[in-house]
Amino acid sequence: MTDTTNRTTPTPASARASLDRWLTMWNTDGGIAREICSDDFRIHFAVTEPDGSTPADAIRSAEDFAGYLDWWHGQNPGVVFTKVADAVDGEHGRLLWDVEAGNHRAGGVDVFDFAPDGRIRRAWSVGGQRSMRS
Repeated sequence: MTDTTNRTTPTPASARASLDRWLTMWNTDGGIAREICSDDFRIHFAVTEPDGSTPADAIRSAEDFAGYLDWWHGQNPGVVFTKVADAVDGEHGRLLWDVEAGNHRAGGVDVFDFAPDGRIRRAWSVGGQRSMRS
């Protein structure tokens, strides 16, 4: 493992590795959160669940997020996220994505802060009503 004791920004490769697995995590396995998210991970969504609840507001760790994703996958079977574009700049990253559920496609953007070891420390996620490819 790389020594990050005095590093304040992640290496480009370590941040890229986390960002590259983000949609794989959303599409397949919430357990990936334990690998790519920091212990003090937080996510901020701009939307609520269909019932108006906001269970993601309680996420305070990678472990919490893994549990949330397992729940989310159960609520949203067959939903598929695809990357449209992304960028990593030092300790920050961005991801444009599309999501498909049945015949409906929409898009969104996620913004990230990376920890010195390259894991995702903070994420802000905003979904829209149309594809990001348009």
